[in-house]
Amino acid sequence: MSALKALNFVAVPKQAANDPVQARRNKLIAQLEQQRELAKDEHYVVKRQKWVKQDDGGKQLVDLPKRVKRWWRVDGAGNCFLILRYGNKVISPMPDKGAIAVGEKGKLPEILDAVIAAVRTGELDAVMAAAKAVDPARGIKRKAA
Repeated sequence: MSALKALNFVAVPKQAANDPVQARRNKLIAQLEQQRELAKDEHYVVKRQKWVKQDDGGKQLVDLPKRVKRWWRVDGAGNCFLILRYGNKVISPMPDKGAIAVGEKGKLPEILDAVIAAVRTGELDAVMAAAKAVDPARGIKRKAA
């Protein structure tokens, strides 16, 4: 016991609360990075892992492709438009303007990099919080976090 008396015991400090704003930013940045990779390479595939039951009754962890929807559209004139989403909702920093005009599709990775930088600085926090405020399954407004 003499070894324990030499130690300084204190109360366990509370774990730092997870910041919901930072969690929303990280989620959107991860989705935007997937869109950037998809814009650079049309054959880009995101893998997810799933346990699959085998014929002999055992389970095996396999990599399966995850579907990534494109967030951009190209009109008949060849102009590309980027539509930002958070979850299943379209978000727009400007009221009544739901798309970003990109021009030619080759500029799309540059625009996505600019949007990622804006998310990191917190410019889209208000629209993400507004998109998160309504529960789409029940149509109920949630408390703002």
